[in-house]
Amino acid sequence: MKLLIDIGNSTIVVATVTKTGDIGKTWRFKTIKEETVKFFRHELWAGFKKHNMLVTEINDVVISSVVPEVNDDVAQAISDLTGVIPHFFGMDDALKAIKVDVESPLQVGRDRIADAIGALSLYGAPAIVFDFGTATTVGIINEKQTFIGGMIIPGVKTSLNALSSKASQLPAIDMERPRSIVGKNTLECMQSGIMHGSAAMVDGLIDRLMPLIHSDDVKLIATGGMAKYVVPFCQHKIIIEDFLQFKGILACTTASRYNLHVV
Repeated sequence: MKLLIDIGNSTIVVATVTKTGDIGKTWRFKTIKEETVKFFRHELWAGFKKHNMLVTEINDVVISSVVPEVNDDVAQAISDLTGVIPHFFGMDDALKAIKVDVESPLQVGRDRIADAIGALSLYGAPAIVFDFGTATTVGIINEKQTFIGGMIIPGVKTSLNALSSKASQLPAIDMERPRSIVGKNTLECMQSGIMHGSAAMVDGLIDRLMPLIHSDDVKLIATGGMAKYVVPFCQHKIIIEDFLQFKGILACTTASRYNLHVV
């Protein structure tokens, strides 16, 4: 059994891969930089137990991480439980499936590259990919199947938390669909502002990026935990694709299956 792990700034997501190459069982837990191997071993074991998985079934583990501070501890926890030494997804893997044209390829977040490969493998090029996580990232793949860069923006929850913490009269709120674009109380104003404001930003960015791509058939894909909240308010037609990063990592190992360009 193959295991995929995404170490993000807020959460760590674990997924199994089925025999048909699809994403199977998943679970997540918090990314805590100060924690030890014991903590990560416990959280991983809890997921195995919850899903009735035998650690002896796992023979391959791939990790994508944007939090290097916990890499060694997570890798050790995996090795302790399964006996498998995990492979960390890197640029060498990515270049099997996509060209990268940026100033410093090694500085590009592995999550952004994996998202781009996932979008390319599933929908083709050109494409614009939005990943709504702790940061909202934008990745652009041109008509030559090349990742040419993008943007990094404060995430939806990050912005909301900053608003609540910096403005003394604004409370912390849950992410819920606003009744109207015009709020009638503080709660509704905040909900409308964060949802419609984020959606308007996405629409505006798409409008500005389209002329740079030189194509009338640009695929628009969104992923990440906040995508389901923001995308319904966007005016552009955007496909929500769950676990896009994992699908990109899988595509790197099966590039020929998707007729991708291999560098």
